[in-house]
Amino acid sequence: MLHTEPCGMPSWAWYSLDDVEVHVDLTVVQERHVEDHALAVLAHEIGHHLLAPVDLASHVRIAARVQIGLVDLDHLVGLVSNLWCDLLINDRLQRQLGVDRAALSAAVGPPDPDDTLMLLVLRTNEILWGLARGTLVGDNVTPDDQAMLCSRLVRAYTRDPVGGAAGFALLVRSTIPVEELRAAQRPRSVVACGGAAGGDGSVPYGVATDPTLGAPGIHPSRDPRVVGAALVEETAPDETPGAATGNALMPGALHTVLRSLGFATTAEQVAVAWYREHAARHLVPFPSRPRPRRSDELLAGLEPWEVGDDLSTVDWTGTMTASPVVVPGMTTVRRAYLDDPEEAVEVRPVDLDLYLDSSGSMPDPRRTRAPIALAGAILALSALRAGARVQATTWSGPDQVAGTDGFTRDADAVLRAVVAYFGGSTAFPLDLLRRTHLGDPATGAEPTRRGPTHIAVISDDGVSTMFRQYGEPVDPTAGEALRAADGGGTLALQVTPESALLFEAMADGYAVHSVVTEDDLMTFVRRMAANTWGGDRGASTR
Repeated sequence: MLHTEPCGMPSWAWYSLDDVEVHVDLTVVQERHVEDHALAVLAHEIGHHLLAPVDLASHVRIAARVQIGLVDLDHLVGLVSNLWCDLLINDRLQRQLGVDRAALSAAVGPPDPDDTLMLLVLRTNEILWGLARGTLVGDNVTPDDQAMLCSRLVRAYTRDPVGGAAGFALLVRSTIPVEELRAAQRPRSVVACGGAAGGDGSVPYGVATDPTLGAPGIHPSRDPRVVGAALVEETAPDETPGAATGNALMPGALHTVLRSLGFATTAEQVAVAWYREHAARHLVPFPSRPRPRRSDELLAGLEPWEVGDDLSTVDWTGTMTASPVVVPGMTTVRRAYLDDPEEAVEVRPVDLDLYLDSSGSMPDPRRTRAPIALAGAILALSALRAGARVQATTWSGPDQVAGTDGFTRDADAVLRAVVAYFGGSTAFPLDLLRRTHLGDPATGAEPTRRGPTHIAVISDDGVSTMFRQYGEPVDPTAGEALRAADGGGTLALQVTPESALLFEAMADGYAVHSVVTEDDLMTFVRRMAANTWGGDRGASTR
């Protein structure tokens, strides 16, 4: 797509992964005098669609690995990701496809003397393409040793943009003074093209569960693919500033990556996508119950309608067909029906009433991996997959209640309740539990549930407020609701196995599960699958 009016973009060309488009701003092309390099410009932008990053999911993966290397320089994630992809694309075009990217860079001219980042990139290109020193960087002082290492990194990861991204970011951070990086926005030479940001706020599928994105970054000087395994064994341990640790990309970190790329997404949207992906692998069977269904009425013949019968039952078509003169009780007829002799039974899934503790003692699922919240997501999505309805309620202190406001089949609404967070005190919403399963004694309203329902509570030791409110006598509401719901009950608690045994004494029929670690979560899932929800009431998972 060509633009003849200024577009406000920081380059003469850019790509859009959302629309699979290439854009060229002709006003900037004229200003920078690069009209003779159309092939190099367009081939480079097309390279972003074919080599790096290719699609939105890879775009986010590359940025996630760059964030690992940059550590706390999130404002540079998009820029450094783009420069890394540019290095791979331009090297392929220059060496293998006969596209003269060097001429385009030379036409633009050398970067500013204090623009160390672009000096590193352009000096790397000179080494990769066998150009005389100064062809692209001019007379500026350049980090030659780091550029040589960068050139080897490019060749080592020429077909693996994600794999080499963290190493490039670590090299950038160790080469350029942190003060310069903190102040940097984009190279002043405007050579990086950049990509249009995702506009709908969606999270590319598969990114949240990628087990490689949070792994520690390896500096190129310590990477066997770059310098060889023998050399790595002989050198001292890597002391690169900001070397990352950890092995998983948390919801908060994923949100930071997406925001650094310009995605219009919220922490809630990222958390919903994160828990949906992680829960999808562990869904459990959901119980169904046979329920009687009204028998279908079978049409029979006509029979006399007599005075005193319900007037609405007169079959006027049959009456007028028999005689055009209507004489009540003599010419009037009605339709007769026969009952279906077969017993009508339908199998329907048990609904789910889910309560999630979001008091201050619980981890915020929008920021970090919370096994207890993942347990709630597994229960909810298992129920929805089976065709059940779910009422999901997030609770903390008094009057701190949010959720789906009734039973629903909307998975997004349910997951928003799962990841919601108050961070306040602890007071279980017994009034809502009572209205749902026992009705409202103040107004005489009937329970809001329509059939057998499983009650599940995700909490820690704050679950005690479900049975006793701040020193008051034991409240029987929870037990009465469990028996009225007729679908079993589960307490998934972030407490030790020893504490879980203590809660069993007050659970009043609810099955108590200790869910603290990932292993606990898997044990919980296996037990739920084996018992098909509530089949082994009162038994702990430990």
